[in-house]
Amino acid sequence: MNCLIKSIEFCDVSFGFENSDLVLERSSLAFPLGETISLRGDRGSGRSTLLQLLAGLQLPTMGQIKMNEINVSDLSFEEFLPYRLKIGYTFDLGGLISNRTIMDNLLLPLEYHNACSAKEARDRVDYYIDKFTLHKAKDVRPANVPGGVRKLTCLIRSLLMEPEVLLLDDLTVGLSKPQVDLFCDCMDDLRKAKKTHTVIFSSYDESFIRQIETSSIFFEGGQIYLHPVNREAVGL
Repeated sequence: MNCLIKSIEFCDVSFGFENSDLVLERSSLAFPLGETISLRGDRGSGRSTLLQLLAGLQLPTMGQIKMNEINVSDLSFEEFLPYRLKIGYTFDLGGLISNRTIMDNLLLPLEYHNACSAKEARDRVDYYIDKFTLHKAKDVRPANVPGGVRKLTCLIRSLLMEPEVLLLDDLTVGLSKPQVDLFCDCMDDLRKAKKTHTVIFSSYDESFIRQIETSSIFFEGGQIYLHPVNREAVGL
């Protein structure tokens, strides 16, 4: 795969919100790209924060986050934009524009970034609308559809730019098992097409985590620890 994002590394990263304890404290980790990685930790341990740091939505209080050995904090918005466009990110029900329809919300990133022609943008969105049978909701605004539809819209939007790295917060919350399975099929399709190479996700659904062969990142005392997948145990 001829990819832009070849490495991601935390170097002595500390992060804390104002007037609160540090979520991460001088934590270092080279993220294993080319894998599916689950984030494991108690509520409030920092899983969502780590995803925000990886997406560039937060900057570390101290230390460096490096992509391709470049400190992200040293990059201007324009310099970081090519990396941002290769990262698909979603969090629970967040980020939809309230005065636009579901269809408009899905088309927006493709149109705004001129990612493809208008026809291809429509074709991409129509493909996912069909796959997830969202026809009845596509012309409705987010406030007027069920929470599960909003969640699906956020997840679909993370795929539309065909990102190299997918960051998914609380992946399974609000979805039925068939919907989760269908979304996983879509991620697999992007992998097979050599578009997406890495998925990092959080979930408290242990049955879902067990069915996916993943490495894990654990949170403990402000540190993060990588537990690689036991490939011999799963016959790889």
